[in-house]
Amino acid sequence: MRKSGEAPVLLRLAFHDAATHRVSGGDGGANASIQYEFERPENTGLKRGWRVIEKVIENLKGTPAEGVVSYADLIALGGAYAVSVTGGPVIDVPIGRRDSAVADPTGRLPEETLSAEALRLTFAAMGMSSQELVALSGAHTLGSKGYGDPVTFDNAYYTALLKKPWDDPSNSMASMIGLPSDHVLPDDPECRPVIEEYAANQQRFFQDFSKAYVKLTMLGAKWA
Repeated sequence: MRKSGEAPVLLRLAFHDAATHRVSGGDGGANASIQYEFERPENTGLKRGWRVIEKVIENLKGTPAEGVVSYADLIALGGAYAVSVTGGPVIDVPIGRRDSAVADPTGRLPEETLSAEALRLTFAAMGMSSQELVALSGAHTLGSKGYGDPVTFDNAYYTALLKKPWDDPSNSMASMIGLPSDHVLPDDPECRPVIEEYAANQQRFFQDFSKAYVKLTMLGAKWA
């Protein structure tokens, strides 16, 4: 995998596959249903990550891993690898997920325009806490959202949230930094203390991100 190419899209692919889970219905989640959902607007650009997964599946043919490691497993493993190869923590992801044969329900991924309260409610519906919301949002440090080096996984996302560069009138690129759903987090009383902690302590962020990522990639999973 090219560090500067596939890492951000593979991490995003893992989130979009798993974040369709709903505790109330016991459906959705980390099941490779994303392969049937690429035409949805929120999944624009993710086919590139899926092609990496397909290539790995092809390479596993004829090895002991064929038929053991599923597409859903590889999506979860791919996101974890994207984190480690860009300088983040090594995340131990279990395997054994079963792949879905159908798409998950629509309208479940958090929209970019949600308020902090709505984001917390959406994550709660997935079975994730406010602290886990903030930890997983740190994935935005990868990619072209304007938080530090786009191919380095670190805590630059949190230091930027506290500085609010999108409010700087002297910065002609201010409107391009982050997402509206990022901008609301530092003003939320539940999210702010977590942001401050991660901005001050990158190792704590790495530890909490690893735990939250493993939990995310197990949401709604059906196990072989």
